[in-house]
Amino acid sequence: MNLIILGAPGSGKGTQAKLIAEKFSLSHISTGQLLRAESENGTEKGKFVAKLLSEGGLLPFETVLDVLNPIILKAQTGFILDGTPRDLHQAEYLEYFFNQNNLNLDKVLYLDIPKDESLKRLLKRAETEHRSDDNSQTILHRLEVYQKDTLPVINYYQSKGLLIKIDGTPDIQTIFLDIVNHLSLA
Repeated sequence: MNLIILGAPGSGKGTQAKLIAEKFSLSHISTGQLLRAESENGTEKGKFVAKLLSEGGLLPFETVLDVLNPIILKAQTGFILDGTPRDLHQAEYLEYFFNQNNLNLDKVLYLDIPKDESLKRLLKRAETEHRSDDNSQTILHRLEVYQKDTLPVINYYQSKGLLIKIDGTPDIQTIFLDIVNHLSLA
């Protein structure tokens, strides 16, 4: 099974992706984790990634692909892709990449939460995890970028019949059970 998980910053994508990966024996491929690791390696590319992450901007997709493609191809038992695609260009490229590599995309999970809930969660995460990309200015910018660039991706996958919309506001376990129920019916 190959999945993508989408949602606003702070919607719980990473948390749910880990649970889903464990439940269905999938590789959890977190673009954010991969890029944060890249940003800490001290190379020129790493410094470039770190600068963009701290500003809340989107990285050039080519940079993301350098890190992402080999990991997707190594996922033997399927994967859940967390953090990509961020815009329509990326969604279209992933479709091309999957087709070229004989990979099927089974479903796209969309964790739907209101903007104020996203902001609240991100500010709380900033206090507890001390992530450099979680400050109020960066958070607001990330939410604007999400509204402009990523919401059209939701419509793209919905038009293809791949989207499963999940209420992302309840507690972690309730959301997880809802996802499992939807995937079991799919």
